[in-house]
Amino acid sequence: MILQKHKRQTTAIRQEDHAAFAGFLLEHWLDHGFPHHPNRQEIIRATHQHDNGWSLFDAKPRLDAKTKLPVDFQRITPEETVEIWNRGTEKFVETEPLVALLITHHAYTLHEHIHRRTGVWKDFFIGLAKRRGALRDLLGLQHHDIERLYSYLRMADLFSLQFCMNATLGAAHPERYAGYVYRRDGNQFQFRPFPFTSRQLSYQLPTYPLDRAGYDDVKKLQAAMKKPVMQEITITPLERWDE
Repeated sequence: MILQKHKRQTTAIRQEDHAAFAGFLLEHWLDHGFPHHPNRQEIIRATHQHDNGWSLFDAKPRLDAKTKLPVDFQRITPEETVEIWNRGTEKFVETEPLVALLITHHAYTLHEHIHRRTGVWKDFFIGLAKRRGALRDLLGLQHHDIERLYSYLRMADLFSLQFCMNATLGAAHPERYAGYVYRRDGNQFQFRPFPFTSRQLSYQLPTYPLDRAGYDDVKKLQAAMKKPVMQEITITPLERWDE
């Protein structure tokens, strides 16, 4: 679960909904010749599905004992992390190997610089490396091929995640990544240069406004998250200003 903090409330966003927004961004991505990329559909599919392993966890969120809110995705236990990512990377192995490869590479890349290869993490990395190697060989790819394909997923994931996490993203100074300058202004997501198919795209993101004081038990939390509030996001060009 992604938790976005505001002055009067906290907004929860499910991982699968953030991932769907990331996939939407790639569906409308024009730069780098992406509309003509031979693996475009598989890359978009992997981006849409890269957090599929979180679905069961977010459907029955665990209460954080300190905040009385759903546990933030950055605060889950190592055992929960391993279960989530093993489930997510296994899903498409038999049916969509390139999609499975990109999700597996994503899982490995996310954690390789923040966790030592000891305890549960040792088996986690060994398992992901074996799966990634088997899929890579099946598809006849080299590691640099995976990196090139994965670069799109990594970029879209970053843009979506930053928007979902931070209601004031780039308010003081715009963010920068891969040659793009971007920020959030309310429900607008602004980019320069503008890399999308339309000068004003619109997207409906499911969100769950929560009481910042939290909840006494899981049932009350689940009741609060029974029905999402749809947040309309518009994606527009970012005008120049003095930075």
